[in-house]
Amino acid sequence: MSTATSAHSSVVVLERHTLQCANKNHYSDLSKVQLGPLDQLVAPFIPVAVVFVYEQSGSTETIPVQYLQRALELLLDYYPLLTGRLHIATDGTYEVTSLGAGAELLVAQCSEHLDSFSSTQGRILLMDLPSGSKALFGPFDASLEGSCRDSLFTVQHTRFACGSVALGVRLRHINCDGHGFFQFMRDLAELYRGLKSAGIPTLSHPPHFQPYMSDLEMTLDEKQAALAFRPSLLVVEPEVLPSEAMTVPASEPQTPVVGRILRFSGAKLEALKALATNPNEINTWVSTFEAISALLYQSVYRARLKYFENDPSAMSPPDFLTPVDFRGNRFPDLPTLYFPNALLCLFTSLSHDVLAHAPLWQIAKHLHDLMRNEVPDAQHLKSTLRWITAQPDKRRIRSGFRYGNGSIMVSQWAKFEMYEGTDFEDGQKPILVSTPFTSISLVDGLAYTLPTEMQGKTGGDKRAIDVNLALSSPIWEILEHDEQLKRFSSSWAGDSAQT
Repeated sequence: MSTATSAHSSVVVLERHTLQCANKNHYSDLSKVQLGPLDQLVAPFIPVAVVFVYEQSGSTETIPVQYLQRALELLLDYYPLLTGRLHIATDGTYEVTSLGAGAELLVAQCSEHLDSFSSTQGRILLMDLPSGSKALFGPFDASLEGSCRDSLFTVQHTRFACGSVALGVRLRHINCDGHGFFQFMRDLAELYRGLKSAGIPTLSHPPHFQPYMSDLEMTLDEKQAALAFRPSLLVVEPEVLPSEAMTVPASEPQTPVVGRILRFSGAKLEALKALATNPNEINTWVSTFEAISALLYQSVYRARLKYFENDPSAMSPPDFLTPVDFRGNRFPDLPTLYFPNALLCLFTSLSHDVLAHAPLWQIAKHLHDLMRNEVPDAQHLKSTLRWITAQPDKRRIRSGFRYGNGSIMVSQWAKFEMYEGTDFEDGQKPILVSTPFTSISLVDGLAYTLPTEMQGKTGGDKRAIDVNLALSSPIWEILEHDEQLKRFSSSWAGDSAQT
C-alpha cells in the first residue's frame, strides 16, 4: 500500500492489478517488436500523462473498477505491445520484448469530496487536485533502469468520497504521441460502453499499432546511401556515454523550475490574433497557436534578457521548437488510425532585435512561415526515416534545436479533441482533462496549449485555452510585471511543486 498526500486530501492506493490481453493468443506471434524510426527520437524516460476527472451523477456508480478492468483487457487485444517491456539494443534501437509481462491498474481512494478541490470560481482546475493531480497517477521511475523494467502503460482509478472518479493514465512516449494517446483513450471508452450490451464488444475502427518502417531491412550499400542523406532537422552528435544520452535535462541548481497555468479567454485570443496579424498585408492570417507561441516567445525572451542583463553571454541561443504531426496529407504512407509516434520537431531562432523590439506580428509571421514552408515533404521525411534506421548508434541522434536557458518549446495539445469520445457513460464527458506538472515536464521553457475545462460543460467559453508553462522561478517573477502578457492572459494558476 502507498500513500500520497496534499494539504487538503489523502489518496491511498488500495489494490494493484496486472493487466493482460483478454485473448492470450495475441502474444503467440509477437516475441519482440522493434519500434520505428520516429519512435527512436523520443527519450525512454518521457511519458504521455493525462488525468481525466468524471463527476458522480445520480445514484449509479461512476466507472466501476470491474468494468474498467475488463475494458482495459479488451483494449490490450488491440494494443498488445503495451503489455511488454522496453529493451534497448546495443546500437540504441528501441525494442519491446517480454510481451505478456503486463500493464498495470492501480485502484485508489481519496478521502475528500471532489468539490472540496473547487477553485474560487467553483471550477475544478488542475492545480486544485491532490498534489496538483500528481497523487492521481501511479509511481514513475524516470531512470533508464526503470524505463526498461516498468510497465509501458499504467492507469490509476481514484474514487473520491463523493463517488466521482479520476483516471490518471500514463503511456511511454516511445510508444505514442499525444494524437495516438487520445485515440487510445477513445478506444478504451468505446469498449467500456460496449460492455453494457450483450456479447463481447469490439472496436468499430481498430487502430494500427505496428510502427512505420520498423521492419525495414537494408543492404550495406543501401545503408551507405541512406547515411549520405542530410536531414534538415536532425544531426549526429559526437559519441556520448549511454548514461548521458538517457538523462533528464537538468535545471539550474539555484533556480528551481516552476509550473503555472495561463488562461486565455476566447475574447482575449481574438484580440491577440489581431495584434499578431501583419497589418500591412491584405488577406493574411495567423492561427491561434501561432499567436500564442509568438507571445510566449517574445515575453519569455524579454524576461530572460532582463534576468541575464549583467551577463548576457550566460543565456543560451533563443531557439524555438514545436512538434509537427505527419499524419494525413503530409505523409499519406502512414496508415489510418496510426497509434505510434508521427512527429518531427521544427525549430528556429530569431535575432535579439526582433525578439526584444519588433512588433508581435513579425514574430507570429515568422512562426507562421516556419510551420508552412519548413515542414519536410513526404520524400524528405522518408529519406530521414531511412537515415535514422541506418545509424550505427541511434543514441547519438539529436535534434538541431539547441536546448538551454534561452530556448522555448511549445506543443499544440489544444488541437486534440481531449473531451470528445472519452465519455465512459453515454453523454457523461469528463469535467477536466489535463496533463500534470511533474519532475519530467518541469523543464525550463516547456509549454503546452490545452483546451479548458469548459469543453466538458454545457455553455461557457469553448474558445478559451490554457497554457501549461514551466519556467525558472526568477523568470516568473519578472513575467508577473509583463504588461503584454498580462493583457491577454486572464488568469494565473498557483505554482506547482518545484524541482
